[in-house]
Amino acid sequence: MVRILVVEDDPAVRDVVEHALSREGMRTVGAEDGEEALGRLRGSDPFDLVILDAMLPGEMDGFSVCREFRAGAAGEANKDVPVIMLSARDDETSVVVGLEIGANDYVTKPFRPRELVSRVRALLRRRRMDSSAAEHAQKLGFPGLEVDLLKRLVICGGEREPVELTAKEFDVLALLASHPGRVYGREEIMCHLWDGGVLNVSRSADVHVQQIRKKIEPDPKNPRYVLTVHGVGYSFADL
Repeated sequence: MVRILVVEDDPAVRDVVEHALSREGMRTVGAEDGEEALGRLRGSDPFDLVILDAMLPGEMDGFSVCREFRAGAAGEANKDVPVIMLSARDDETSVVVGLEIGANDYVTKPFRPRELVSRVRALLRRRRMDSSAAEHAQKLGFPGLEVDLLKRLVICGGEREPVELTAKEFDVLALLASHPGRVYGREEIMCHLWDGGVLNVSRSADVHVQQIRKKIEPDPKNPRYVLTVHGVGYSFADL
């Protein structure tokens, strides 16, 4: 279930917001001031979105909360949560400041609950799409081969167990597979991995490629994935 932090000191406004969101099947947690809001955001319980009133009582208004939040005041679970700022101030300067300090959207009071819910849904949908895109960017899929850059795993031919590559073998494969069709010279490969600290560059590159082929190629003598470009180096097949 979607979990939203509603930071609003006016109980009437907070009730309206929470009621509108709960009707859409979203769970809400309330906070009345900036300190309470940051305390909840520092916790380990993740929120999907924050609705933040700009004018809060005490030393921290909504702008200060948003600024500290985006500067790293939140816990790991909530560091990238989208923020919708609510404010009775609709002048251009206030809107610009709110967006520049890290709010994802700015809604002026008085507002229609249905409009707020619509904006909440739009941000949640965008966040899911961004998350999905990031996840797919970390996984390189090829016929019969999958390279997970984030988990540093390689799966071949539908096998359940990952291929056992050394750290450097994985780094070489990841470099080549991330840019199919691009040719990398032996020296370029090894300098990328060791910052130029390898003496026998050509031989080191060749050995790593040979080991990779033994572990991922259906026929290492006739490679399908890691191809030799004679006189230059290696490339990953543009499959």
